[in-house]
This record gives sequence, C-alpha cells and structure tokens, in this order.
Amino acid sequence: MSSSHPSAVEALLAQWLQRNPSSPVRDVVDRAADLGFAVVAPAGAAKYLRLVLDAPTGRGSTLYVDALGVTAAGAAVRAMTADLPGAVVRSKDVRLTYADADPFTVLETVFSATTGQPLAAPAVAASTFADQSTAQFVPALSPVLPGWAPPAQLQPARDRKPVALAVAAAIVLLLVVTGAATGGFPGVLMMLGLSALVLGVAAAAIGRAQWAFIASRGVGGMVAAAGVVALTVGGATLPATDPAAAQAAVPATPAAGTPTVDPEAAIVAAEAALLQAETAEGATAAGAVTPSTGLLSDAATEQAVGAAGSTTALAALSAVPVQGRAPKTGYDRALFGQAWTDIDRNGCDTRNDVLARDLSADVFKPGTRDCVVLAGSLADPYSGRTIGFQRGQDTSADVQIDHVVALSNSWQTGSQGWAPALRTTFANDPLNLLAVDGPLNMQKGDGDAATWLPPNKAYRCAYVARQVAVKVTYSLWMTQAERNAIATVLSTCPDEPLPGGVIANVPPRATAAPTTAAPAPAPAPAPAPAPAPKPAPVVVVPAPAPAPAPAPAPAPAPVATYYANCDAVRAAGAAPIHAGDPGWQPKFDRDNDGVGCEN
Repeated sequence: MSSSHPSAVEALLAQWLQRNPSSPVRDVVDRAADLGFAVVAPAGAAKYLRLVLDAPTGRGSTLYVDALGVTAAGAAVRAMTADLPGAVVRSKDVRLTYADADPFTVLETVFSATTGQPLAAPAVAASTFADQSTAQFVPALSPVLPGWAPPAQLQPARDRKPVALAVAAAIVLLLVVTGAATGGFPGVLMMLGLSALVLGVAAAAIGRAQWAFIASRGVGGMVAAAGVVALTVGGATLPATDPAAAQAAVPATPAAGTPTVDPEAAIVAAEAALLQAETAEGATAAGAVTPSTGLLSDAATEQAVGAAGSTTALAALSAVPVQGRAPKTGYDRALFGQAWTDIDRNGCDTRNDVLARDLSADVFKPGTRDCVVLAGSLADPYSGRTIGFQRGQDTSADVQIDHVVALSNSWQTGSQGWAPALRTTFANDPLNLLAVDGPLNMQKGDGDAATWLPPNKAYRCAYVARQVAVKVTYSLWMTQAERNAIATVLSTCPDEPLPGGVIANVPPRATAAPTTAAPAPAPAPAPAPAPAPKPAPVVVVPAPAPAPAPAPAPAPAPVATYYANCDAVRAAGAAPIHAGDPGWQPKFDRDNDGVGCEN
C-alpha cells in the first residue's frame, strides 16, 4: 500500500506491524491524517508517533500513538478522553488500548472538541478488541472530510458481544457440570457463586462488562456480592467428600493471551512523554500560588539595589535590563534543540546528568557507565520534602528537570534573536537546571518570580538568585514586576550571592566629592574717632583653602569567565582547561585528573 507518510513514520509503522500484525495502528494513523492531524515522526529513540491537531483558536491537541494504543497527555486532552469507554485514567495521562477502546472514536472525539466541528454521525459503541489475532478494525464514524472511504482491505467489524457471552456461558456451564459431579446442588451453587464473583470483580475493576450486560462498577459490585453469598451457602451445605475424589482435577481453561510489552521500551516511551510534559511550560496554574503582598515599589527596589553589596545577587539586578515582555508568537520547544542533548559530550544526556548531580544514593543502570539513573533520593528544594526517585513507566515523572528561567520566558525576554546553537546551550546549561518535584514543576509552567515562587520559603532566596545569575549570564532582560518581586525576596537575605561563580558587571555607583567652604573674610574694624583722620588699617583677607581632589570612582567588578560546556571552552581557545584556570568547573573533568576538555 502506498503511503504519504514520511519515511521515518513508515519505518516505525512497519516495525510495529512486524511485531503485531493485527494492530490497527496504520489505519489509526491514516484516519488521523484524514481528519487533519499532523503525523509527527519520533525524535531520537522515542517509540511513539505524535498526532498534532491545530485549533482555530487557542492551543491545539496532541495524542501519542503506538502499536498497542493511544495515550492522551495534557489537561485538556485528558478531559476530552477520560470518559470514553475503555479509558484508563492514570496520574499523568489517559491510556486507551486497542483491546479496550475504539481508537477511531478517540480521534473523532478529540477532533470535535478541538475544532468545534460536529461529526457526520454519532459514535457507535466501542469495539472490544480482546482477540487481537483475529480482530479487524473500522472507523467508528463517517469522516468529516469529503471523499474519504475506509481502506479496501478492512471489513465491517463483527459484534463480539454474542461471542464473548457464548464463551463465558460455556466456561460457566463447564464449572457447573464439574460442581454437580463432585458436590451435587451445593457444588453447582459454589461454581455459580465463583463465576459471579470473578465476573463481578472484573467488571468493578474495569468499569463495565457490556458483553455480560453489566453496565457499571456498581452493578459489578452487586454481582460479586451475590457470588460471595452463593459460595458461602454452597460451602456450608456441601457434603463431606472422599479425599481421593477431592483431588480430582477440574479442567482448566487456557487464559486468553495478552500481548507482552518490553518493560524497557515502556519506560522509554513513558520518559519520552514525560519529556514533552516537563518542558511544555504552559501558563502558571491559576490559583496555584497566593499573590504576593508587600512587594517593594519601583523606587524602593532601586534604593535596595543601590545599597546592596556589589557582589550580591541583589546588586546584580542593576546589571539586568528592564523592559516589557516580547510577544510569545513563534515560540516552540523544538527551537531550543532536541531535548536533553548531550552538549558536553560525556556520553550521557542532560536529564541523567542533572539527576546524578542533584540526587543522593544514586543507583545506575548496569552497562551505562554510570549514566542512566535508576533510583536515588532527592532533597527537593521547591517543596522541602525528600522524594524517592525510581525510574519506571509510572514513576519517572515524580522527579522532573525544571528550567529555572523557563524557555518560554527566555523567548519573550531576549532569546528570539539567538542562533540555534546558543538556544540549545541555554536549554541544557546546568546553571539553569534543577531536579525538582514533578507536580510543582508542572504547576510553575513558564511563570517568573512575579507569578510563581517555590512553596518552600527557605529556598526562595537561592531560587531568585539563580534566576538573576542566568539572566546576567545570557544577557536576558526582565519586567519591572519581576524585578520588584526578586528585590522583595532578596531584601530579606541581602548577602545572598550569585550561584555558579557568576559575577555580574555591576555599573559603578556615582559618589559626591567632599567640598570645603572657604572661610568668610574678617569684618573690617570700625575707624577710631579722632579729631584728625587717620589712614584706615589694611585688613589682609586669607585666601580660601583649595578644595581636595574628588575621590576616584571605584573600579568596576571583574567579569568572571564562564563556560557552559566543553564546546564553549574549545571555542574560546581555552582547551584543555586545568583546575584553577578562569572558568574552571569540576564537570569538565570526567576522569578526575585535574584536566578538563582534553578531547
């Protein structure tokens, strides 16, 4: 079958279908393209395709599709899909597998909610794709786009409800016959109770069992309760049996096979989705932080900055320009390079570098040269709590990497005009990165100090000082509201230094030269009365003392040498760099021999 998809998309589809020939993933992707979704090839080692749908106004919607199902991440898309049949709502996303949910209904639901365009017909009931070895798939609705038709090889999906009901009835009948043969009526009652218990518990866990006419968890709970009663009554009335007869084996029914998923591949896919979530940098959640009160005024901020010690973070505010935010138009995370690029070329991506730096009691994955962090303990600066980190499909998101100065914020305060290489360096600079509590990172979004501060007040001084250091290093500006908020925090800790050895070029402060007033001339004495006039005495007026020379203006503070990574060291002609050299940082010395960036 010919395809209009990019080669990278086709390669991943072919790989999935080779492993899961019955998967409907190609038809799902084709249907998404017909509805107007952009099919985005994976970046790096990611094992999923992104289906991106632009909205006429506001933000669009993104779904993540793989060989086994569709994942909806992000608050808006989660709300669209959480109530669909077969949806499994998890802490960070909604998972809809092909075995339990109709993927075409998912696509069309997101399409309608995002674009506001109603579909041509109401959605049909979701197919139960339990038997993937024989399942065939068909879109749930007629498409909106004119001229679209289902692929020729797809046949109308069979209603599997009677089939599932017949299979379940056969199993129950087999159990009832076995119970009758071994225990008479009490045995029948126990087998019926066991069947009702298993069915009710399964329906209550999944949310429904439509093929068995159980439409809700409540009904499933009642069926399970009835099963318990039947088991109890049957067991109480069951006659004693011969031990030999009690050992008679009950024919076992083979469990339906379920597709196996490589745990490592699932973790990689989860971390790829996490990468999108933790760098999405949406707007700061409304009501997440109580608005600050008692902020310094513009004049009070200037006075506090002017009176601060020249090497403090408070004084460094004078080196940061103040102006309004530029529009966010054109911002895209992809403009800052591939996420967590290994810019220092140490063989380890930036996320794992920061985890290894900020976590204690690190446990590394064998065979990765102490690169991939499997577990550790984080003393979270934002919440003040200790968080146990465990790498896994559902646990990696507990600890996320925060851009202290958000990428979106930098786009609106100066980075729009940067070269792509500088934006990539900024996005991966350890000075601007912290391992923090995942939910708080999502809460912060792209907020600055005027809209979000860490709940842990003991860390706020260090937090805003790091923001000042980043803006000084990369010549970004800030708004007046942000400047006032930072000055308000730093006025409670006026000696807080800039982190990372950053030194701001604080403008020299003007000082008034002392002046000495010349003495007033002595008054002339009145002439003595005499009958004959005498010449007036000559009064000598002393010359005024010369004013001292004005005091020299203080020399500007030296500008520290700072290199973000070994590429910057080499570009400056400073490689190899030795311990004690200007700009030296321990991260340059991977083998601890006192020499960095040798290669």
